Amino acid sequence: MSRAESRDNILRAGRRASHGSGVEKLNVKQGGGAVKKIMVLVALVAFAAGIIFICSDTAIAAAKDKSKEAAVPAKVAAAPEGKVVCKFKDKDQMTEFEQLYVAKQATFGRMSVLQAYFSLEQNNLQEIDKQMDKKFNFKMDPSKMYDLNRDAMEIKEVGDVPKQPAPAAQQ
Repeated sequence: MSRAESRDNILRAGRRASHGSGVEKLNVKQGGGAVKKIMVLVALVAFAAGIIFICSDTAIAAAKDKSKEAAVPAKVAAAPEGKVVCKFKDKDQMTEFEQLYVAKQATFGRMSVLQAYFSLEQNNLQEIDKQMDKKFNFKMDPSKMYDLNRDAMEIKEVGDVPKQPAPAAQQ
């Protein structure tokens, strides 16, 4: 039995079953699997072609830039090389230094992020101080501690902020 005959038989059986059962129409899913596979394949080929086009276009642009750069060094004098400040005895010593160097650079990076965050928070504090001064004519002394009493609806100065011990001098 062919696929078409099988489908027709199912449709006829559905029509017979629907008489008197309240079912108006029997939806039979027809074979769309091949069409879906073709559509997916076409989309995949289009995607791949787009990537190839973009890469080749980028490669062409890079090749053009290289040819332009080749002409520029004749005009620009070479930058003076930096002086050697440290020589390493062997590869192990170089590796050990590299680990310390990378750790130091990472620390500098974290410090710059923290410094930016600190600056942002200082700006926020200044803005809050401006609002408190403008709305309530109150300037908070950062060296003092305060207690906000909600019941009495007042704020009291309760003492000085404890001093932190001075950091030990670095060697």
